[in-house]
Amino acid sequence: MAGIRELLTLFISWKLLLLVVACASPGPGYDTSTQILFDQYSRSSNSWLARTIEHVVLRLTRWDGIYFASSSTRGHVNEQDWAFSWVLAKITSAVSRVFLSPLPLTPIVKNALAGVIISHVSHLIAVLLLFNLTFNLIPAKQGTKGRIAFTTACLHIVSPAGLFLSSPYGESTLALFNFMGMLCYVYAVQYRHKDRATAEAAIWTIAAGASFGIATTARSNGLLSGTIFAWDAILAILRPSRNLSSAKGVINFAATIAAGLLVAVGFAAPQCVAYLEYCTGGNTRPWCTKLPPSIYTWVQDHYWQVGLFKYWTSNNLPLILQAAPMLVILLYTSEVALFRPESMLPSTALDRAGVTSEETKVFRHVLPRLALPQLVLAGLAATSFHVQIINRISSGYPVWYMVLAVAVNTTQETVRKETVQQDTAKSADTRENTKDGQEKAAMLFNGKEMQWEVRVMVMYAIIQGGLYASFLPPA
Repeated sequence: MAGIRELLTLFISWKLLLLVVACASPGPGYDTSTQILFDQYSRSSNSWLARTIEHVVLRLTRWDGIYFASSSTRGHVNEQDWAFSWVLAKITSAVSRVFLSPLPLTPIVKNALAGVIISHVSHLIAVLLLFNLTFNLIPAKQGTKGRIAFTTACLHIVSPAGLFLSSPYGESTLALFNFMGMLCYVYAVQYRHKDRATAEAAIWTIAAGASFGIATTARSNGLLSGTIFAWDAILAILRPSRNLSSAKGVINFAATIAAGLLVAVGFAAPQCVAYLEYCTGGNTRPWCTKLPPSIYTWVQDHYWQVGLFKYWTSNNLPLILQAAPMLVILLYTSEVALFRPESMLPSTALDRAGVTSEETKVFRHVLPRLALPQLVLAGLAATSFHVQIINRISSGYPVWYMVLAVAVNTTQETVRKETVQQDTAKSADTRENTKDGQEKAAMLFNGKEMQWEVRVMVMYAIIQGGLYASFLPPA
């Protein structure tokens, strides 16, 4: 519980710091779109409370946040609105009506405020879920697991996504349900390694699929988490004698297929709503006759020029360079998790005390699968997206946090042991354990590199907060 309290303290302190940076930023903002939008609604009150809330919300509602707030207030009216979550807009609108109606604010400010509240609550829950996900996955003694889980959650709090996790965006909600789905998947795999727990494994697998499906309704990149189930399904088909020769194997396979379908439904359902609105009753649009008839892929291509190598121009070179450090981290940590997961296992006999073979098997099974969506995301961002958004959409993927957290813990443990050895006689076993720790730390990240990585993350998020509120969002 002490770790949770410290996480809550860090979370609140960090959010307040970013809020102060945003609110203290000078001027009305380079992009005055938010102010123009807010001015379209007649104020019902000019009290200090209304003015204060509107000032804060104004600073947090920029760029895509304008679309989220507008869609929440009046629904998806324009075709390009469908690039942003239809489901999240409905939820934000409901929160505004149910909980914020007594406030002396205009409808647009209420809906933007509802989006801010949802982002904060989602981010906090995501932090706690990531702590539990890491704690349940890393095979180590309780103290080591707790330290790694705590560090992982802290890294998510100070993520380069920064103020985007406080604003009316979908990143926090994606992180919440993506982490929830991965935690459910860990539970499912744990039950698969137990006798007579087939039903529990199937239930948790389907719960993981449902969570990823909800994540996909918040942001389309949640769809990438379906690759976890694709991996399991393909492996089962390629090895039928091993995976489909028993009732347990067939049930696990059926649950995996069902989970994958739930992820697909999370993406397809809003597209169906748009199809009924734009492509029936004598109406038509160019995308209505495409296969599949997806309004999302259409507006991304038609209005935002998203597509393979379309962003590779000399004008976008500064944005590509801005995204490069995060792309390197995502690619490197994905490689570690996919091909060298043993480098993240405890390096000493003391750290391995109490770790069962089932825990290690679950870890080796789950970690590479969790890394696959992250790897695909990095590849798509580098080749097809507006690449700079990787600094914020990477916040919903846990593996890079975990790898960095293990590197931090391994480096700290190595330093601690070296300090102790200066005052005590060194046995052969102790020297060997320290050597193992140094080798494992070197396989991940150099300690000084790791310290600078965290410093840059914090500095970037703070600078980003000022730019977000007064100039233009940097991602």
